Amino acid sequence: MINKLSVVDSNSKFVKGTHPIILVDGNPLDSILNEIYPDDLILGLIPTIVDWMSIDEESKLIQNVYQAADDKKILPILMCPDDCDISCTLIVAEVETTNNQVNWNRIGIDMNNSKDLIEQNEFIDSKIKWLDRVPQMTFSKEDYRLLDRIYKTSKIE
Repeated sequence: MINKLSVVDSNSKFVKGTHPIILVDGNPLDSILNEIYPDDLILGLIPTIVDWMSIDEESKLIQNVYQAADDKKILPILMCPDDCDISCTLIVAEVETTNNQVNWNRIGIDMNNSKDLIEQNEFIDSKIKWLDRVPQMTFSKEDYRLLDRIYKTSKIE
């Protein structure tokens, strides 16, 4: 089954101004995960909007991971809106790209140390608390490109 991925401007639980929200099959990603794991404080997390991140090294790391041509990688998809960095609650997906689609094979809570991530320039699979009840999500490559809006910076470098 192919899921429908979209990015829309909306409010979230803790951010009252409109900002990009990831929808899967028409539902906010944080709401989907919260329904499955209501005790893990996921509701209200926002996409890892690189323009909002408070630490440049972290936003560059996330951009590099998103843009990497690897067949399989760990990509941050939701973050805490309080500090907009990777040291607070961070939800990641194991992303696998095939010829015509992109799969989020697993979704989990990152438990890595942010300094280690920057030094290693990647997210470490063994330090992720995988949320095993979340089903795999599969997107068309065309839909997946909508995430460029979240992962591409508008800052002039």
